Amino acid sequence: VGLTVLESIALVVFGMNLFDAVTTSFATIATGGFSPKNASIAYYHSVPIELIVIVFMVLSGIHFGLLFGTITGNAKNLLKSPVVRYYVLAMLVGIGLSTINLHRLVYQSWWNALRYSSFQIVSVGTSTGFANANSAIWPPLAQLLLVFFTLQCACAGSTSGGIKVDRIVLFGKAFVRRIRQLQHPKAIIAMKIGDKNITEAVVEMGVMYITVYGAVLLFSTLILTALGVDLVSAFSGSAATLGNVGPGLGIVGSTANFSAIPALGKWTLSLTMLLGRLEIYGLILFFIPKMWRH
Repeated sequence: VGLTVLESIALVVFGMNLFDAVTTSFATIATGGFSPKNASIAYYHSVPIELIVIVFMVLSGIHFGLLFGTITGNAKNLLKSPVVRYYVLAMLVGIGLSTINLHRLVYQSWWNALRYSSFQIVSVGTSTGFANANSAIWPPLAQLLLVFFTLQCACAGSTSGGIKVDRIVLFGKAFVRRIRQLQHPKAIIAMKIGDKNITEAVVEMGVMYITVYGAVLLFSTLILTALGVDLVSAFSGSAATLGNVGPGLGIVGSTANFSAIPALGKWTLSLTMLLGRLEIYGLILFFIPKMWRH
């Protein structure tokens, strides 16, 4: 509530009317992304408004427990968190690469390249889904970065969708540990994220979730391509709905919508949205009668 109020006030100060400010703030903090304007945040043509939304999107992608701890005077956990550090660093690297690529191939101005890449990367990287540019005309590298952040998204404990940064960090540490075990087969190598020891069961569940996530993404993409949807739109649309991000690329890009997808494709993407919001396992367990007794 506090973040919503703060963002609403900031948006009103910089020229947005009260209704738009409140609804935009609701969509930002909830990482929902629905704007009262068809053109999304691009409608306002305002750099200050875009900067405000970027800041609150980034904050909304962080574990709310860490944010609350920071507000109550315990900021060290936020600063020490390897997940948050990776979350911020990954976005900065993505913005940097995208800015260079866009300046070279799309925008003559470095400022415009930085402005649009920053907003779009943060928007999909938090699963918010706002837009201030047409990413469908961007070059392949910039689009690939958008797809990566669509899959990864933000931190567990936030309202973000996607695989979650926490699982990416877990997977990376498990991969490094496996390489070390190949070098030293008899070594017992403990795994930690921050100060917490990670058990084998947690590692297994994390890797399994990423595997199942990829399988659902592939299955949805196959159905859409079988219905005649082009590969870019099918894959990015599946990734965007499974991650609850919103816009994809191609015919489902940031300035378009999903109306061109065939009826069966819409049903498929509706299911992927539900699977993504319930983190897959929740919906699967619902259809196992034995679990109803528990």
